[in-house]
Amino acid sequence: MKTNVVKVKLWGTNVGYLSWDSREEVAVFEYDPSFLKLGWDIAPITMPVNASRSRKQMPWLGNKDAVYRGLPPMIADSLPDKWGNSLFNSWLRDNKISTKNITPIDHLSFIGSRAMGALEYEPAQKLGDDSPFSVDVQRLYHFAKQVLNERESTVLTEENSILWQDLVKVSSSPGGKRPKAIVALNDDTGEVISGQGTIPEGFLHYILKYDDSSIFPYAKLEYIYYKMAVDTGIAMMPSDLRTYEGATHFLTRRFDRIGNDKIHTQTLAAMSPLSTSYEDIFATIRRLNLPYEDSRQQYLRMVFNVLARNVDDHSKNVSFCMNRDGVWRLSPAYDVTFSVDLAAPAYVNKQSLTINGKNENITREDLEAVARNNDILEYNTLIDGVKASLSTFEEYADRLNISKSLVNRIVNDFVRV
Repeated sequence: MKTNVVKVKLWGTNVGYLSWDSREEVAVFEYDPSFLKLGWDIAPITMPVNASRSRKQMPWLGNKDAVYRGLPPMIADSLPDKWGNSLFNSWLRDNKISTKNITPIDHLSFIGSRAMGALEYEPAQKLGDDSPFSVDVQRLYHFAKQVLNERESTVLTEENSILWQDLVKVSSSPGGKRPKAIVALNDDTGEVISGQGTIPEGFLHYILKYDDSSIFPYAKLEYIYYKMAVDTGIAMMPSDLRTYEGATHFLTRRFDRIGNDKIHTQTLAAMSPLSTSYEDIFATIRRLNLPYEDSRQQYLRMVFNVLARNVDDHSKNVSFCMNRDGVWRLSPAYDVTFSVDLAAPAYVNKQSLTINGKNENITREDLEAVARNNDILEYNTLIDGVKASLSTFEEYADRLNISKSLVNRIVNDFVRV
């Protein structure tokens, strides 16, 4: 497997070409001249289509920061994180491909049309039939755990080699640390099929986050946080819990799919790579000329993350979506959950993005200062609304049989303002 150049596509249109400079260990991207005429500004801050560099057909170089792996930030978004990377490396080993000279361009070819968002890459590594297939959630979940924990010693039999192929297809593209799968769900019948390609009528695109509730109730907590966030007025995609053979998993509908249409999506990390604070998010919203509702939404999410102790609020957990008219909006919220490590010292559990220059010991005065500096109206009402929604945590937790001791530890960690 050696791919020197990939064609980047969006909605069937050639965006440009991406190659790898092995000497500098950085990617080189050049827009296709015909794409520039469409007016789709797919990276308006980092690689604007109307920039002289784009118009003169001069190359854009990738970002050498570790999070971008030498790729332009817009394209780096297409690569997965820990879980997807582990599957890719396992796939390379199983196909007797040395990892020595594998580049991010090769990984993009492996992802092909399965990337989150709407960008696609050609040539794409063929992974068998692209048709949807039925997913046995629990069998795939148990095999995913085995791969995660014992991949080096896992022997592929005739039976689990099929499971392995299925796992690679549905689980190698999403981001994040924890195992998950891209599936499609029929809400009427409960049938689950693979969701990487075109799905039949009656199905909707979902991300399924595997969970073993015997260890820590990740799925149940994320569901409770989803309910509280929606109660607060935070926009999120419909989500639910599904239990298979005693294990409860979290399902959330994808915001980068409407039917089988793909939505172009960029994380804050891709849109504005230097962002390290919530103030930077508001600045990005202004640069994109988004409506006030998006600023208000982002403020609600900031307050909720702080008070409810979602400290995993890094720049990949904020996204923006662009439709086919080239209009950008803030995406629905996602990955909203209690993310404090209760066994770790306090200095570990800081907000990933700063608020009023701080990522710990944040006060109401800090939240109010951010509101005033970003023209957020009726901010005290918004703060009090978040506080009211968090007061329902214990009730939700009781319904899902989460242990009282864990509930008390979480509630005691909430920030009071």
